[in-house]
Amino acid sequence: MSYIKIAVEIKGRDSEYLSYLSRTARSLACLALYKNGPFPVENYQQAIDVYHAAYEGGKTGNRAEILKRNSARKVATEMLRKIVSFLQSVATEEDIPSLVQAGFNAYVPKFRRKTVVAPAAS
Repeated sequence: MSYIKIAVEIKGRDSEYLSYLSRTARSLACLALYKNGPFPVENYQQAIDVYHAAYEGGKTGNRAEILKRNSARKVATEMLRKIVSFLQSVATEEDIPSLVQAGFNAYVPKFRRKTVVAPAAS
């Protein structure tokens, strides 16, 4: 079994990040690999909904709403990290196409060996 790396982009504007989170939540519901995940997809979707509501409230510039938005983003990001960690632990090379279709950047990393230069013979 080879090691699968899953990369996700957690930086960027809130609107783009919310869109990405929503896409992954919809895809996780259909992903057979995630059936025994760390928590139900409904909990993840609920965290995204809280983040979306806080995002809409933070558009006014209200500092309290912005703090709520930042806190909700941290919660959703932590959940996404746990999901990625779980998927990396159970995924195989055969699962890469379904993971990519679900919105994750999945690949088999290429490890480089360090080449040791032999000392010159005198």
